[in-house]
Amino acid sequence: MPFIRNALEEPEDRFFRYDDPLADVIINMVEGGDGFPWHYDTNNFTVTLGIQNAQSGGEFEYVPMLRTPTDERFDDVSEVLNGDRTRVTQLVLEPGDLQIFKGRYSLHKVNPVQGDRRRYVGIFSFVEREGMCGSVERTRQLYGRVLKHHCDRAGLREDNLID
Repeated sequence: MPFIRNALEEPEDRFFRYDDPLADVIINMVEGGDGFPWHYDTNNFTVTLGIQNAQSGGEFEYVPMLRTPTDERFDDVSEVLNGDRTRVTQLVLEPGDLQIFKGRYSLHKVNPVQGDRRRYVGIFSFVEREGMCGSVERTRQLYGRVLKHHCDRAGLREDNLID
């Protein structure tokens, strides 16, 4: 954690493990034809570790720091969603690559993968306030269920951004 916190230049009192039993540390798997559309993360800081690439596709695209804790910047998001690529950066992550970014504020996606080989990525999540957990609504959307833990921690987020 100290390495990641220092890389992000975050103070010790504003950097904690994501307190979400369904999403703290996960292995993400993408099969042929699938990807992830443009989105923001529910946690503030995300670390990904490439494990296995698909045969092709699966490029990671992002727009760094498109929104702020106080401004959704909907007009800028609309430009990206409508095809404006002037601020989009594309990365081809290889197995073993460690990526550290602020997924709560950086719009990002994974392009669809092709072929029979699945894409695997380890995802580690961190937040700016101890005890923060995914919202009930967003957790249900992502994982199809919520736990009492999610309900108990509702409202701990400091921002009012849309998950």
